[in-house]
Amino acid sequence: LIKMTKIVVLDYNDLVNERIDLSSSISEAFGVDGVGVLTVKMVPGFIKARKQLLPLSRIFATLPEATKDKYVHKDSFYSFGWSHGKEKLQGKPDLSKGSYYANPQYDKPIDDEDIISKYPAFIHPNIWPRDEVPELEGAFKELGQIIVEVGKLVAKQCDKFVQSKCPSYPPQLLYRVIDESKCCKARLLHYFPLSDVVESLPQDD
Repeated sequence: LIKMTKIVVLDYNDLVNERIDLSSSISEAFGVDGVGVLTVKMVPGFIKARKQLLPLSRIFATLPEATKDKYVHKDSFYSFGWSHGKEKLQGKPDLSKGSYYANPQYDKPIDDEDIISKYPAFIHPNIWPRDEVPELEGAFKELGQIIVEVGKLVAKQCDKFVQSKCPSYPPQLLYRVIDESKCCKARLLHYFPLSDVVESLPQDD
């Protein structure tokens, strides 16, 4: 028999109430027997931001190839802007989905060009299709920032849990990693119709 695992669901209102200890839920999700994932419900603004952003992925993905190619960034290993067919699945390019990558918090996290060139996959400035899909930038940032902020709240609870088990654990370590980071990365996915994927495959496939 297949054992069904229950996914832990946290309430946003509990996360923002610092008097509530969610250690038992954190342990259930991320402890020895946890599956390593949880969800958060009742997040203000999330549903609206999601509905605003997701349709834009299709609008961009269906632009002419020459237009999308303007937003492909090889130097960052396709980690900023548009990426399609760069990942491999079973040894072949995965054409079933396209991804748009960006930092939802900072368009240009730092000005040091030497560091940018050294770590282009992490710290390169964002690339936006402001002429073709001008709404994408704002919608991407809005949803991405909501997710980051909720992640920070979850991180605080994770820190509390770990510190309760290991007193030498630095206070708010995971929270500070997220809060102080300049290079959070968000990925907007578009899944192409299967018929389009089959048509794009080489004849011998």
